[in-house]
Amino acid sequence: MPKGIGASPLPGHEVIRQFLEADSAPVGPTDILRALGLPTRLKAALRATLHDMALAGDLACLPPGRLKGVTGLPETVRATLTRLRSDGQAYASQPDHPGSSILLTATLPDGTLLLPGDEVIARLRPRLSLRGRREGRPLRLISSAPRYFPATVQAAPTPPGKEAQAHTLPPRVSNCGSLTAPRAASTAPSLDTSEQSEQIIRLIPCDRRFDLVLHTVSEPLAPDTVVLAEIRAQQQTGKPPEADIRSVLGPVDAPGMAARLAVLTHPMPSAFSPEAEAEAHLLASRPVDAEAAASTFTGTGTGTGTGTGTTSSTPDIPRKLPAHPSGRRDLRSIPLVTIDEETAQDFDDAIWAKRTDDGFHILIAIADVAHYVRPGSALDQEARNRGNSVYLPGQVVPMLPLALSAGLCSLKPGEDRLCVYIDLQITPQGQRISGTLGRGLMRSAARLTYQAVQAALEPFPQPASSSSSPLPSGSDASSSLPPDLLPTLMAAAQALRQARSPQAADVTPEEEFVVTLDAQGLPTAFTPRQRLPAHELVASFMIAANGFAAEELDRRMAPGLFRVHPAPSPTMGLCRQMARYAPRPAWHDGLRLACYTHFTSPIRRYADLLNHRALLATLKPFNTTPQTGNESDTLSTRAAHALAGHLHLAERRASSATQACYNRLAALFLRPFIGQILHARVTGTTRTGATVTLTKTGTPSFLFSSALPDELRMNDDSPTPCTSLPSEAALQVGAVVPVVLISTNPAQGTLDLALARNAR
Repeated sequence: MPKGIGASPLPGHEVIRQFLEADSAPVGPTDILRALGLPTRLKAALRATLHDMALAGDLACLPPGRLKGVTGLPETVRATLTRLRSDGQAYASQPDHPGSSILLTATLPDGTLLLPGDEVIARLRPRLSLRGRREGRPLRLISSAPRYFPATVQAAPTPPGKEAQAHTLPPRVSNCGSLTAPRAASTAPSLDTSEQSEQIIRLIPCDRRFDLVLHTVSEPLAPDTVVLAEIRAQQQTGKPPEADIRSVLGPVDAPGMAARLAVLTHPMPSAFSPEAEAEAHLLASRPVDAEAAASTFTGTGTGTGTGTGTTSSTPDIPRKLPAHPSGRRDLRSIPLVTIDEETAQDFDDAIWAKRTDDGFHILIAIADVAHYVRPGSALDQEARNRGNSVYLPGQVVPMLPLALSAGLCSLKPGEDRLCVYIDLQITPQGQRISGTLGRGLMRSAARLTYQAVQAALEPFPQPASSSSSPLPSGSDASSSLPPDLLPTLMAAAQALRQARSPQAADVTPEEEFVVTLDAQGLPTAFTPRQRLPAHELVASFMIAANGFAAEELDRRMAPGLFRVHPAPSPTMGLCRQMARYAPRPAWHDGLRLACYTHFTSPIRRYADLLNHRALLATLKPFNTTPQTGNESDTLSTRAAHALAGHLHLAERRASSATQACYNRLAALFLRPFIGQILHARVTGTTRTGATVTLTKTGTPSFLFSSALPDELRMNDDSPTPCTSLPSEAALQVGAVVPVVLISTNPAQGTLDLALARNAR
């Protein structure tokens, strides 16, 4: 480009934006002009252009610290709305700063109403203090959340002639309170048939992020009816938001409504595309042997690991296993068993162990989902979008169609299945001697449950409970298991745990409840989930396999995702950050491991499937065919970070949806206990009250300071010193306090509690 007099003017905003977003290294005006081939005399014009771009929000997505030497630019950020308030404002957070909180007006310049989940470019007001919440206004919409959402009818139809009163903004409604309106008096003026059939009613969204009351015109509906509503984009100034009812879903206590609301309030794909379903049914229609024969892998596995690195020629598995046309290692003579929950349908992994002169020989076989779900296919796109399966009480939203997740890929007993295996030799102290990764063909010897394994390992058999039997019914293959298999599995698991750091944290939540549903799908009981030694047995095998896979990913520099868990900082105290995925290995503080990943659940987690592809692509010899392509996507660093972030959000969404479903079922279950005294454990305290968990169902709730009795003197503003509180009223973390259940809201899954007076 010519320089000097007559040089070309600055390029458009798009060119400058693309240049700035292409890298993260700090650049100033001179660097930008030099990179664009422009003279430095255009600095003033560039500064003015950057100012205009900032006003338009074109600089909001730049990496932190990208621009240097440019001051006075309007501060714009990319933000996601997290909650809509009844006063017309909204809370938002920045994706790069999850703990941030921004208060925004809830409408765009054109009057469009923003909803939780919308992603916007917002301009922030100048910071008044370092500790205060930032405020700003949205400039434009980047991505839109679904405009449909479930809501419940919380009031009787408005009496005829009182429509004007319905347009006054009602007071803030409690989470569990219901609005009622008097029915039309006999003296009300008569209306024609059309006016009598449609009334103005009030709706309260089932999604707690919508802290507002909606108005709509509809035929009379019974209170607690759940409807699917669409909020109107353009709202009238000074009037409450309005919505239109698109469909009636049914009463709030209808069977399956809690799971349905959990899916609707946590937008996630629930139906597979026709292309994905067609691919799944086509794959499921083929015999497994034919699929194995068409496998692209023609070798016998790779001998690698931290020991001798030999192939799996051990005294426990014959040195020359029967050859299969695919070249896979034939493991069908090995009595591998699956151990899962009684309600499980997708069996990802099977295990086996045998004592050796050097310790133990263990085998973990994992469903070879990567053989069926190819990169770029419709199945792959669906799995990547979902991120993981979501397990709700009475319902599963699978990552893969049932033809694969509960059929072709599931390691069902007595059926041939393609697998990926990890073959480990360990010492009696659990130290790894050698390890091998390869592809195999297996046949599960039995489908066991945790309760069945625990019952078999008990020295004195206990009476069979009504919920389970020592072994699953219909599992004839279990009778042919070697008598020493389960004790050997437990001994090998204890050796693996012995090798782990004693400071390793528990891999399961401290308290988790199991809900029992009746034939109609309604909750009948909440019981704490048992943590049996059989659970620890399986967890030890899975941690060993995942750790070995992580080391192989790192050693072979394969493009997979690692599981990282930062240690809590000194300022956070005992609060731990969530574990998440990352393209490079890092410390996992919960397990006290320097390198860890997810590898053993490819049916239900996309990260595991991606790691399978990455490692299997390194096996030699490896042939590719036009029908299959490469086993692993070649992820750039930026794409890997983006995928890791997407999977982290999908994981959080699944966890939140599951908890929301449990909370709604608990609100239904607790209806008969309204007015009674229950107990709650204090989990945290704030300036406005205390967070608690109900011991009967594990449901979280909040005790507002206004709901606390006077003897706590939390609402007393007088200067008189507060006397010592009774021990039962001290709201300390971990304390169990008596509470009165005031009301429940099954639509939102919330409870209203108050601290019981004089309860001991």
